[in-house]
Amino acid sequence: MLIRLPSGYHFRRRVPSHIRDVIGKNELWLSLGTSKRETAKPYACAVYAQTERLFRSVSHIKTELNENEAFINDELPEDTRELFHLLIEDYHNQISLLKQQYEHQKLRHSIESLQSLEQLEKTQNVAERGVQLLKKTFSKLQKQEPTDKSLNALRNQINEMQAFLKPPQAKPSPLFSQASETFLETKTNVKQSVIDGYRATFKRFLEVCGNKPLRDYTGEDAGLFKSLMEQLPETYGKQRNDTRTIQEFVAVANKKNLPRVSGKSVKNHFTRLSGLFKYFLLRDLVDKNIFTGGWQFDTKAKTKRVRWSDNDLKTIAGQTWQFGTVSNKTANMIVGIASYTGMRLEEICRLRPQDIKEIQGVPCIIVQDHPALKNQPWTEWSAKTEAGSRVVPICTTLQKAGLLDLAQRATNQGRHYIFHDLQFSGKDKKRSAHFQRDFSKFKTHLGIGKSVVFHSFRHNVSTKLRNIHEHGEGGLRESWIDDFLGHEGNNKSVGNTVYFDDVDVINLLKVAESVSYPIFWNVENLFLKKLKQEN
Repeated sequence: MLIRLPSGYHFRRRVPSHIRDVIGKNELWLSLGTSKRETAKPYACAVYAQTERLFRSVSHIKTELNENEAFINDELPEDTRELFHLLIEDYHNQISLLKQQYEHQKLRHSIESLQSLEQLEKTQNVAERGVQLLKKTFSKLQKQEPTDKSLNALRNQINEMQAFLKPPQAKPSPLFSQASETFLETKTNVKQSVIDGYRATFKRFLEVCGNKPLRDYTGEDAGLFKSLMEQLPETYGKQRNDTRTIQEFVAVANKKNLPRVSGKSVKNHFTRLSGLFKYFLLRDLVDKNIFTGGWQFDTKAKTKRVRWSDNDLKTIAGQTWQFGTVSNKTANMIVGIASYTGMRLEEICRLRPQDIKEIQGVPCIIVQDHPALKNQPWTEWSAKTEAGSRVVPICTTLQKAGLLDLAQRATNQGRHYIFHDLQFSGKDKKRSAHFQRDFSKFKTHLGIGKSVVFHSFRHNVSTKLRNIHEHGEGGLRESWIDDFLGHEGNNKSVGNTVYFDDVDVINLLKVAESVSYPIFWNVENLFLKKLKQEN
């Protein structure tokens, strides 16, 4: 109903579909002429009331007529048509009247504010003159040897008037360096990588704007920070031990004309700083949040992610896997699982033997939350969304490739994870970090572009499944595909959201077996082993 645009607040309301033929519009828009929410809200409520009155009147008359849209447009009696026109005209008149009332109200408020300001200045002038006279009187009394009581009374009066004239002082604002540490202490139960991200942002802000009390920062500081951050090279932050300042990074990027960071990255920095200022704004230690209020960022993805084409798949299939951190066998299986199930990389890398179960006679992968192992809090993990927790039947191809045997071997050897050669690493303590890095190098070395990444296998599976017609033999329902992939789904009908909680495993197996690839895509032997160098 209340929409905030750069030009200010607007009222918006959809016209009910059954009366659009009469109103002649799909929705009603009205500029409220203000950027202040406290002014826009009551104005919008008044407009809503008039709009509701119009909708009810038209609906009532149309119900009484009980005719279809063609009749309304072509055969409506003249007196009834005139009645509709009058209702709509009256609505527009009422809206115009409301607009005038609110314009008058804003004008009256401005006049009252001006009168109050004038009265305050007048009062201050009188008070200042009064203080001067009182001080003069006090000096005269001191020479005439008055009583202490009369002197004290006069002194108190002078102090009271001087206190009135003294402007109210704001609470002292902490230095940015102190404020940032106080703010970070409130960030409990968050990943260390989140804290590191805040610290990196705060460090760069201090480099650009200096260490000042929070109240002393202005929109000019925020604009300068934004301008410099947008000039950072695309490779910024990739080298953990790089000690260059933001100004040095920008100087190099300008000199070599390097590609710049994305608008999304800059927006992330603003979001962190906005969180800090909001925290202290609620405590009256800053006057406003300088990182909100219309800053614009180009958040369009620089590289559009696309699925693997058959040519790209043929390029990597049969190539030698040259990375010792992850074995050839593990690389085969991880890529194989992704290409046939569309599972996310971290979901695959964290698979445990107990995540492989037989349901209704069908071997399945259970994507579920993992409690932390004793003294290893980083092993705790949860699915990405509620839909992320799901059952993924294992297709025949993956069974033949040895996935079930791999899980059984891990059980027999007492291993906690199926892929034993993966290790937790990186800021977020992910098991997928080393493999993701190695796979990126692998496909880049073979000439596969930036738009195709490991996550693109998920695009492949989704595309293949959604190209299968829903009806007829072999048809797949949209809700089955969403459940298989762990998507929230677009169908929000009551039947799907309330009564369709669990898709039958047999239907999910039908989805799993529908994913197919050309004959060259052999999961059992996707990548060749690296040959040992002879001495």
